[in-house]
Amino acid sequence: MTAGFAVIPNCATVIPAGVTPFFLSRVVCTRGHAAQESAFFFSRPPLRYNLSMSTPAPERIEQFRQKLKKDWTGDETVSAWRKWHAEIASFTRGVTEALLEETELRPGLAVLDLASGVGDPALSIAPAVAPAGRVIATDLGPDMISLAAELARNQGLTNIEFQEANAESLPFPDSFFDRVTCRFGAMFFPDLQKALRECLRVLKPGSRLCFAVWGKREQPFFSSTHGVLARFVEIPKPDPDAPDVSRFAERGRLQRELETAGFQNVKEDFLIVPARWNGSLDLYFQQFSEVSVMARPLLAQLSPARRGDVRDDIIAGLQKFVQDGHLVLPLEIVLASAVRP
Repeated sequence: MTAGFAVIPNCATVIPAGVTPFFLSRVVCTRGHAAQESAFFFSRPPLRYNLSMSTPAPERIEQFRQKLKKDWTGDETVSAWRKWHAEIASFTRGVTEALLEETELRPGLAVLDLASGVGDPALSIAPAVAPAGRVIATDLGPDMISLAAELARNQGLTNIEFQEANAESLPFPDSFFDRVTCRFGAMFFPDLQKALRECLRVLKPGSRLCFAVWGKREQPFFSSTHGVLARFVEIPKPDPDAPDVSRFAERGRLQRELETAGFQNVKEDFLIVPARWNGSLDLYFQQFSEVSVMARPLLAQLSPARRGDVRDDIIAGLQKFVQDGHLVLPLEIVLASAVRP
């Protein structure tokens, strides 16, 4: 055990028999992906990830941009995140802490946080670089970051500002930041290489980028909710060229993309981070049904009785992840860092 990690040399089994994984603060798989339950998200055969680094045609990328903005800046999404932001921040706190540790923050640094949403991890970065350091938190639309700005004021943070910005065209000078961070956003960059080159451009030479992204799709966080929903309603077949939550599920994919963009000293770790939900299972389902961009329209297709059946099945399946009266899900993520030469 080092620095809060459990290092598993052979990930055919995640944790030895009889040991509860949620007692560990983080689990790092040093070879392969951590084994999980066999239920498949979308109730389909095991996903074959597209390892191609080819870039779709410009018109397709523009379609992805428009859909991304519609999904993540629409009124329903913003309203849901405003309602549930505190619970989600607490639930995913372990991911934020892992990202902050890997970022190697210290007072005086200038940090750019991409896809900040309602403020994670930007609101946690600001105290770490205070008093002389500053954070600029960005997002595609003004509504999400307006809530983050409210939270910053409520917390008395004075070294953070908020700006609407697209990762593919950052409105900042060359060599301006000491760190660039992003939590659960890089998977959805429509033109990934363009966004990574922008990150490279705005970083000072020798400075550091750190991203946390989702791991494989076949993990309890997804299979326990979306996987159950797929038994009740047909899930649209995903566009193989579109940005996807499991974009970096295959070991080495994010590393290759960063290296292609010009970064050096690239490090990529696959982690299992326990996420503790402090409310009831019923509240967890309510949060999922309102926050999930994909689930909301699918649940709306069902009758109230069938939605009740979905709820009952999801809650029943989550019971096996209850620890000491609280839901604790193992989140499989990829944590990557890299340096601008």
